[in-house]
Amino acid sequence: MSASTREPWMVARSSVEFVEEGAFLAPRFDRDGLIPVVTTDALSGEVLMLGVMNAEALLRTIETREAHYWSRSRGALWRKGATSGLVQKIVEMRIDDDQDAIWLRVRVEGLGASCHVGYRSCFSRSVEMGLPIQAPVALTFVEREKVFDPREIYGDAPNPTKL
Repeated sequence: MSASTREPWMVARSSVEFVEEGAFLAPRFDRDGLIPVVTTDALSGEVLMLGVMNAEALLRTIETREAHYWSRSRGALWRKGATSGLVQKIVEMRIDDDQDAIWLRVRVEGLGASCHVGYRSCFSRSVEMGLPIQAPVALTFVEREKVFDPREIYGDAPNPTKL
């Protein structure tokens, strides 16, 4: 995001010192106008999901204390839980040292899940490590059961996963 398209509530990135040590939000969005967001459960610390925000999603998140993201698959702003009721209430928002990544600590309403597939976390599988790669790398489910049935929650809504 260039200075000419910066939102009025964002401060210009005037120096490295200002960005790294300053007291004002001066986010750095990528060339698509997005910033990555790591979302964790506020109590357990478990990683729930990785998403992205554009300036509008960031602003709405700050204003409402509810997580808003930019859906790359839908090409639209999205309030987490608008359809499912699995709203992510912000406990704390942090930004990294060079202000190009966000960390949300959240409390999830409803069933407490964040994954559209039905698991609590979008990171429900682990990758087999330390073995010679001679065949497809195996995944192991660390979450054995889904928290909800996506068909019951989302009905006929299109799946956001793209091949």
